[in-house]
Amino acid sequence: MRKNSLQAGFSAVELLITLFIAAAFIGVGYQLYSIIIDDGSEARQRAVASNTAYALLRRYSPQATDPCSSITPTPSPAIPSGTALSNASATVTYACPFGTSASTTKVTVSVKYGNPQQEVIHATYVND
Repeated sequence: MRKNSLQAGFSAVELLITLFIAAAFIGVGYQLYSIIIDDGSEARQRAVASNTAYALLRRYSPQATDPCSSITPTPSPAIPSGTALSNASATVTYACPFGTSASTTKVTVSVKYGNPQQEVIHATYVND
């Protein structure tokens, strides 16, 4: 007489190996997810800082229409409260890149934000 031993199901070792591989995939997936979320947050803050710097540049550029010799530095403008940037500060500077006799003025806006401090700079030239 012959005995037929049919094996049905998985052994304990096979199940443990499968669980180990599944746990490794879940761990790697979670790390990738957290990296993507952090990068998205940084990109969002950089975009908000860039938009803020551009808005300040558009606001302060018309003030640079005087001859280059009469430009005085402006006080640091306030960052709008709805920007959600942490430790944010802005500076606006006027420079005469072609000398004081020229009527071209360079307006530069710098927005610093975050911890560690990051910076976004926008600049334009204004002719008298």
